[in-house]
Amino acid sequence: MAKFPCKPGQAEAMEGLFRAALSETRAFQGCEQIDVVFNDAANTYLLVEYWDLETSYDRYLQWRTDTGIADALAPIIEGGWEGILASVDRLGYLKNI
Repeated sequence: MAKFPCKPGQAEAMEGLFRAALSETRAFQGCEQIDVVFNDAANTYLLVEYWDLETSYDRYLQWRTDTGIADALAPIIEGGWEGILASVDRLGYLKNI
């Protein structure tokens, strides 16, 4: 799970970036599902991501870092890429109980 707090007036730009980038994320090896939630009051997107293994997610984060996502996010997101990485909450895995 990761939070993307948008700068004022930038929620639409963030949606556009998600539309362009999430197809690559969903195709990345190990990605099983991504749900996107937007909170109007907080002007924040929340991505809930499901990965087969934590190591797959780690490879994905490294790939995003290496391919320059920070530059694309800087004008849109409060705290930039480093803020996104700090917001990542690794919840574990679903239990069928």
